[in-house]
Amino acid sequence: MHTASLSINSTNVRNLIALGSLRTGLNTLSRLAPRLAMAWAERLFLSPPRHAWPAAEQGWLALAEQGELHTVGLPVAEWDGKPMRTYRWGEARKGKIALMHGWGGRATQLHAFIAPLTAAGYQVVAIDAPGHGASPGKQASVLHFAHALERLVRNEGGVDGLIAHSLGGAASVFALSSQHLPVGRVALVSPSADVAAYARHVGRLLKLDNDILAGLQHRMETRLGMRWQDLNAVSLATTLVQPALVVHDQGDREVPSSTGSALASAWPGARFTLTNGLGHRRILRDQAVVDQVVAFLAH
Repeated sequence: MHTASLSINSTNVRNLIALGSLRTGLNTLSRLAPRLAMAWAERLFLSPPRHAWPAAEQGWLALAEQGELHTVGLPVAEWDGKPMRTYRWGEARKGKIALMHGWGGRATQLHAFIAPLTAAGYQVVAIDAPGHGASPGKQASVLHFAHALERLVRNEGGVDGLIAHSLGGAASVFALSSQHLPVGRVALVSPSADVAAYARHVGRLLKLDNDILAGLQHRMETRLGMRWQDLNAVSLATTLVQPALVVHDQGDREVPSSTGSALASAWPGARFTLTNGLGHRRILRDQAVVDQVVAFLAH
């Protein structure tokens, strides 16, 4: 799964030699200095990858009205008060739709939705979470994402709809549940859900022993002021009232489609669509998916 705050996974670590070195280093350090091993593992968990904007996204950057919102009240001092880049496209003749990207992503990854939404009379607003896109910072977590979304939505005085991808989906569920954000309809694409399950997955990938993984969990929960189990999107979805659509691909190698199915089942009245052959990111550019999401939000 691609959730809360991890950047070390089978997609990002394509070089098996580098992965082997990480495993060896972490396991050696865990025997000699467990606290240092936990600190290193935590840094890996909280450090998102950054990628250059492809040409298709650069055009949408040029068309956007860009601005800034600042983080306020994040649980760790060095994370607080940082600027976050915001984007705006189109005019709000019929309303506003917010976009929330995923881990290691940026707002313009969801560019395929912008043209049909603005053509339908919606203004599209988006934000780069801390440590992502054009926003500064080197670390992030699901709480950063939820905070970024809350700042964006409240700055707009509420939005008529929301599209969120991957970790942005989990963060959206948390923000909707805990902050009661003024959001109309919600479309989640390839959403993640469970921090603890993903941590176990990455722990296995890096061959961390159970003691190190438990210590890492305690360390991160203390810093964030939040238990991982309290961030479980499937559990939180049972409290939500917004009309929702969840779209997930059965071949997703980063977040299994069973996650999206479980989330839709837990969310009262939510609809679930299973696609095939689109994976975790190409699904964002598939015309049939885009058409379905836009039609759902414009209902």
